[in-house]
Amino acid sequence: MECEQPSTPPLTAPSLSTVIVSEVSFLRESLAAALSRYPVVDVKAKAGSRAEALLATQSFQPVVLLLDVAFPDPFVAIAELAALAPRCAIVALAIIETAQNVLAWAEAGAAGYVPNTASVDELVGRLEQVARGEQTCSPRVSGGLMRRVAESARRSAGSATSAALTPREAEIFDLIGQGLSNKEIARRLDIGVGTTKSHVHNLLSKLSLHRRSEAILAHGALSLSRQASAPLA
Repeated sequence: MECEQPSTPPLTAPSLSTVIVSEVSFLRESLAAALSRYPVVDVKAKAGSRAEALLATQSFQPVVLLLDVAFPDPFVAIAELAALAPRCAIVALAIIETAQNVLAWAEAGAAGYVPNTASVDELVGRLEQVARGEQTCSPRVSGGLMRRVAESARRSAGSATSAALTPREAEIFDLIGQGLSNKEIARRLDIGVGTTKSHVHNLLSKLSLHRRSEAILAHGALSLSRQASAPLA
């Protein structure tokens, strides 16, 4: 495992402690060098094996872990890494961006992904998004995911998904589906940000969701399900 040596501290401390995991040495080195130009990212370690990745994750408890999709048995690695650092957002690095691939990684426990076509600037943007509990997909992939989730929702009577929510939680669920942040929701409803976060936590728990991005997809699937079941005019 290669740990980064501390250098002259920046004026503002980096907020995204990061571990890079890949068997490919030059990929680890070049990616760490590229990310070092961004003050918002603090690369704590570069791991080339599962043992090194587990040690780095346990030692540093990073905010984000970049996992090369070519890593051996990556889905098994995700489970092991998540067990050591439950709050760490594991990001699939260099994924081929199809709905099937994205869904497979999400179901395995990845909090986000970086497509194999992304630039370093885009990669950093993705890391910041994932750290906020967000994830951006291309329109093509979003459409594919929506269709997959909508089909699942219809099979499980998705129109009843929000039945257990309180009126306030249902209102916030709709606003999450519109892409509003917690601060924007708090302003819209004239409530505190802390209260908003509490409602978001409760509704995610009731809907058996783990992340805000999943709530956005679920809201879209529910809308599609309702449209499909609505009588024609």
